[in-house]
Amino acid sequence: MKISAGEVPADLVFKDISYLDVFTNEFKKGDVALYKGLIVGAGSYSGKQEVDGRGKTLVPGFIDAHLHIESTTVVPEIFAKEALKHGTTAVITDPHEIANVMGTDGIRYMLEASNGIPLDIFFMMPSCVPSCEFDETGATILAEDLAEFFRINKVLGLAEVMNTPGVINRQKEVLDKVYEFLDKDRLIDGHAPEVVGNPLVTYIAAGVMSDHESVTLEEALEKISNGMRIMIREGTAAKNLETFIGLFKEPFASRCMMCCDDLHIDDIINTGHIDNNIRKAISLGAEPEMAYKVASLGACNYLRFSDRGVIAPGCLADIVMLDDVETVKINAVYKHGIKITDEYLDKYCKSRISKALIDKSHNTFNMPNVTADMLKAESTLPVISIIKGQIITVRDGEASDVDIDLDILKGVVVERHKNTGHIGIGYVKGYGLKKGAIATSVAHDAHNIIAIGINDEDIAAAVNAVKDMKGGMVVYSDNKVKAAYPLPVAGLMSEESAEAAKRCLDEVHAAAYENGVYEDIDPFMNLSFMSLPVIPDMRITTLGVFDVLNWKLVK
Repeated sequence: MKISAGEVPADLVFKDISYLDVFTNEFKKGDVALYKGLIVGAGSYSGKQEVDGRGKTLVPGFIDAHLHIESTTVVPEIFAKEALKHGTTAVITDPHEIANVMGTDGIRYMLEASNGIPLDIFFMMPSCVPSCEFDETGATILAEDLAEFFRINKVLGLAEVMNTPGVINRQKEVLDKVYEFLDKDRLIDGHAPEVVGNPLVTYIAAGVMSDHESVTLEEALEKISNGMRIMIREGTAAKNLETFIGLFKEPFASRCMMCCDDLHIDDIINTGHIDNNIRKAISLGAEPEMAYKVASLGACNYLRFSDRGVIAPGCLADIVMLDDVETVKINAVYKHGIKITDEYLDKYCKSRISKALIDKSHNTFNMPNVTADMLKAESTLPVISIIKGQIITVRDGEASDVDIDLDILKGVVVERHKNTGHIGIGYVKGYGLKKGAIATSVAHDAHNIIAIGINDEDIAAAVNAVKDMKGGMVVYSDNKVKAAYPLPVAGLMSEESAEAAKRCLDEVHAAAYENGVYEDIDPFMNLSFMSLPVIPDMRITTLGVFDVLNWKLVK
């Protein structure tokens, strides 16, 4: 209080700097003072350390409201180092990727991995492991399995309830989890692509509070008008920000926040994290004040954070100093008032994970080698067409074999958790591959091995290569592995540095594009969503082609 009153010097003062007032939606000018990791005031101050703020701007630290850290392909420690450099000071993660592989041990792994690092990582507990009754996972998580996590402060609620039919049709095992969290006054995240009208109202009435899967602006507006919060998503495969640029103004902006959902580490290094989303929003016409507000206070309004997301007395000094507001050119990032440097991250950004969980995470494959004979399709099957920039698909006729000229490829999903021997087969269009095969153990959300190729022999070889390295991404052609990226942690993540991960991703991407994959899709992120049976219209699971709209397997 003495510092706020200007009676004694602050620890650190940004002198004569522009700063964003997210309450009045305007940039102001003055001194911003910090003390023991908190903002103590904005006005006229002196400090033990002073930073010349002329020509600079302070904005609140950025918040990713919904992210699967596993989808970055690196462990939390490595992700945190890159995210902080890009101005992200807090993320809300849903560990359902690793939970589908390791069950509650996967949740424990991510909780332990988030301890001891300067990035604030909050958790939403996985709601759908498996995503639905047609998925084969490494584990099943029931409502009672989540009870032990309620006592953990950084657990905020229930993650994306993606079994939308289960909610609407009032399936007990789905609603048990929702009501368990509602009873404890926790948040309930949604996942409802193309759900409108009465089904949407029913879904919201069950207690679901947010959504990040809207496909059109009209759909998002209907959800807002029914009380939902909207997460404006821009990830590696799902790029929805341009569609929702109209939400960056009132009365809609106060009901919105930003998220990346699924974002590869190379994209973070190359283009950024939430800072890239802000940059894109401004370039598309959003007022900078509103873009930064949605990226900070917008999430806090939903997440019930009263200690961050603003530059105001008593709040955490999680702030970003910019050289340029329009291009989001970052000069420095401060977390709890500490300037983030490479030296600081090298010293303090270190996870502490028990050996038992590390060992378990490195042994998650239980399957035999696959042969070409096991991949033969016995009948004509639907063709599933990829939509660029989206993770939804559409049905596009039928096929009984690969036809490269028509861009029809074979896709398979091989069960890898419990040695069931199940292999789902279908046909995919819109991918572009002209030779060989591509396979990955990142296959949402069950994370079996998904592969796509021009013939059964190459597909089998690619699948076996992924299995042999205990998870990862493989491009196979000309009777050899052309490029590979090992992901030994649950078949999802690498423990190598961000730079090493980027090199591997660059190599597998380059090899995939050389083999014909269209350059306006991500060869692995787009492929990984072809197995998620809760996204319309059609998918391939270990049990076969799944018709999401009619909620049944295609025989």
